[in-house]
Amino acid sequence: MAALLTLIISYPLFPAHAAKYAGEPFYLGVGAQALGMGSAFAAASSDVTAGFWNPAGLTGISEKQAAFMHAETFGSLLNHDYIAFAMPLGNSGRRFGGISLTRLGGGGVKITEWDLNTNRPRIIREESHADYQLIFSYALNQSEKLSLGANAKFIYRDIPTSSAYGLGADIGLKYAAFDFLTAALVVKDFTTTLLSYDTGTKESIYPTVTAGFKVHRQFGSWNAMLTADSDFRFENLRDAAEFWMGSVSADTHWGAQLGYKNRIYARGGIDIGRMSLGGGVKILPFQIDFAYLKYNDLDDSFRISALFFWN
Repeated sequence: MAALLTLIISYPLFPAHAAKYAGEPFYLGVGAQALGMGSAFAAASSDVTAGFWNPAGLTGISEKQAAFMHAETFGSLLNHDYIAFAMPLGNSGRRFGGISLTRLGGGGVKITEWDLNTNRPRIIREESHADYQLIFSYALNQSEKLSLGANAKFIYRDIPTSSAYGLGADIGLKYAAFDFLTAALVVKDFTTTLLSYDTGTKESIYPTVTAGFKVHRQFGSWNAMLTADSDFRFENLRDAAEFWMGSVSADTHWGAQLGYKNRIYARGGIDIGRMSLGGGVKILPFQIDFAYLKYNDLDDSFRISALFFWN
């Protein structure tokens, strides 16, 4: 924990000259529950999808869990696939592990060359592209209130004419300050993730710091949850971000969930200014969730995901 706080305090001293947007394909969220809540999930994550949002959230599972998601986003321009597994390690109830694989890809990339006869470019072939991210997660219940987690990430990028490999890591914590309030802190790519292309080009994905909280209450058969996250980046994104000052920028996420008997859920949120809606139903050993994401400049997106629980 001390190392995490030292990193966050000292990070603004680091040079802010990362390749902008190098990590964007790996920021698209997973799990329709989180997406329906505006991706405000750092403090709320407590199932197998926590391996993506905040590895410390894996301490919320009590059995083996698997998750699946498939989405055709932005008018079927991209296919977004996700599969994950997590479980307690040993019988102490303190250690947890997980693994997940995400693929974001599509086809129809037109490769051209200059036609000397017509003096215009012509299409010679079409190729596909894909980004893969394999995550190994570990979480520890440090105390009744504090949970810690870490990820090791392996990245492979396959794009027309080149490919790249990358290694990175995330760290996170959750702190239950009160029975109704949980705070979270996550540093993604805290080691700086380096993408190395077979062409000799290199790109750096610099850390993103996410701070969030969750407020939750039980009212008889009903339970309610409000969440909020803010992603801080240091890549001089300026107008590309929701808020910015100098080289530092911030994007916000807001979410809400209303549940009945822990069986039926209604959700809503605001994801960087964009509306999201969702819902879910749990009929053990399954939970099915869906989300609707509004985009102003692209086609709206629908996501469906499934969780499976067993001992």
